[in-house]
Formats: sequence, C-alpha cells, structure tokens
Amino acid sequence: MLASVSNRKPDELAGKAWRERDQTGRHELWSSGSGEIRAYLDASDLAKWIRVKEASVSKKYSQELARRTMDAMHELSKNRLGKTKRQRSKDGLSYQETRLVLKADVEIPGERVSERTDGDPATDTAAGE
Repeated sequence: MLASVSNRKPDELAGKAWRERDQTGRHELWSSGSGEIRAYLDASDLAKWIRVKEASVSKKYSQELARRTMDAMHELSKNRLGKTKRQRSKDGLSYQETRLVLKADVEIPGERVSERTDGDPATDTAAGE
C-alpha cells in the first residue's frame, strides 16, 4: 500500500509531462531532436518544470521528483523511451545528466501517423499479381 501511495506523484507528473510533448509554447518542456531523435527531455528541464507546476517544492525535492518521474515515464512507455546519460559543463564544473529520448522510428499507441511526404498513397500489393 505504501509503495502505491509513494509512486502516485511521479506517475501523475509523468502523464502531465508526456502531454506537454504535444504542446508548443514559450516554455517547451520537450526539445525537438534531429535525425534519429524525434524529441528529448533533460532532467534539469523537468526539475525546473516541476518547480513551476508544483507549489512549495524545494529545488532538491524537484530534482528527486524529476528522477522518479523519468523512471516512471520510462517504465510506463514500456521502454519505448530511451534513457541516456550525457556529460554537461556549467560554471566550470562537469555534470552527468539524464535524458529521455523519443526516437523517430518508435511507434506510439494511439498516435496518428503523419501523411506521407512523397504524395503517393500507401497501398498494399495484392497476392498473385
């Protein structure tokens, strides 16, 4: 029982953060990728977003919630989201930051597939032709 109560907040934040992926605005949570990466989310950006969305959350607790939320997103996506660590330098110090990555070739249930860009409709060939 205690485990389910303690996991509610990260799961709730994971759902809200996932919905933010489709939102465009001044303060985007997800960043657009290029090439093989459709979008990505850095832990530091998620921690800042949590501090804005959740009242009276300290910086330290927002970082912990960001870590737990990223774990929940990774688990709830059934490993469709990749999880990577990358080096980042700021103020002369080196940090290791977690990043969730949504690859371009990953199919997401319930998501509509965009129209083909070459103008030809996708058709299946009939057997025996």
